[in-house]
Amino acid sequence: MRTFGKDSPEFMAFQIAGSDDVYKMPLASSLPMSELLELSEAAAKGGAHILRYQLDLLRKHIGPKADELTAQDVADIFAAWNEESGKTGASASD
Repeated sequence: MRTFGKDSPEFMAFQIAGSDDVYKMPLASSLPMSELLELSEAAAKGGAHILRYQLDLLRKHIGPKADELTAQDVADIFAAWNEESGKTGASASD
């Protein structure tokens, strides 16, 4: 018999300038399938849909601090997240 769902989720840890807090966001391979589907749908629609998905994901994992981030901050976080996710075999561009 096989058992699934026993692996520990993998996270990207990061800080935001001016804060000592360390935030963690699950890598793409550790996101629930429902969130991956939302990501895929947002990416297919493009534009504001992907921005909304990114902001919602950040809010979920770093709270209201997400609303203070600039567009460049978010782009940098997701570029790093995608790079780290790619090392586990999954990324937002898959």
